[in-house]
Amino acid sequence: MKLTRVLLPINSQGTTPSCADAAFGLARRFEAELEVLHPCPPPAQRLPYATELSPIYFEAYLDVSRKQVEYEEKQAIAWFEKAAAKWDEVESQLLTVEGLVGPAIAQRAKTADVSVLPTVSAADDELFDEARDAALFSSGRPALFVPNEASGHIGETVVIAWKDSVESARAVAAAAPFLESARRVRLISLVADDEPEDETAIAMANYLIAACLPVELMSLRLGDREVGDAILEEAGSGVLLVMGGYGRWRWQEWIFGGATDYVLRNTDVAVLMSH
Repeated sequence: MKLTRVLLPINSQGTTPSCADAAFGLARRFEAELEVLHPCPPPAQRLPYATELSPIYFEAYLDVSRKQVEYEEKQAIAWFEKAAAKWDEVESQLLTVEGLVGPAIAQRAKTADVSVLPTVSAADDELFDEARDAALFSSGRPALFVPNEASGHIGETVVIAWKDSVESARAVAAAAPFLESARRVRLISLVADDEPEDETAIAMANYLIAACLPVELMSLRLGDREVGDAILEEAGSGVLLVMGGYGRWRWQEWIFGGATDYVLRNTDVAVLMSH
């Protein structure tokens, strides 16, 4: 299997160096096209909430906002041109969309094989917070989260954090292009001390072995560790971590919770997630 399109959301300053390298590197490796997406709230959506302005001040504020939009678009173009020149062998294009960040990214991510975004620890700002949320929970597609520490060829060793869930199964399916070229695949199953081994983990390992993948099954006891901490501890360094992305409904928005949030805040390896 191969990737056809990689989506790289950016803000006006671009994205983190490791995230950009990961996205352009994947596009080159899989001969995929790279779509760099710059979502930019239009002038009318930048007005302060709960603020009433006279028509004169309203137009003045819109004029200032229009200039800000133009400035941000010029910054994004400059960043893209510099990145594209560095990766001139990659077919890439910049798409600027005026609109709300979440819906814009969710829409474009639906027609990409994977969205590439920085982890929370790498870029903790409003745009990337919304981008991570939209790409993972509102697109139906996987997202690759890249920390600052990530470098080199992503996916020589793939670690699957398995859980008997739809999200985990989708994550494994999304990882197929990486699994096919991996030199080593480890499937780890974390169970509580008072629980039996997860039979679905054995079944998934057998399924991947039948697909001629070099899979090692590791059934590990959670002990007194938190799930997210245990996942990162057992995954190790220099790997691609594959896991389901989980959230919960609160205040009518999807937010990261539990192991998902912990991993995205603390990982030093790239993480491929699917919801």
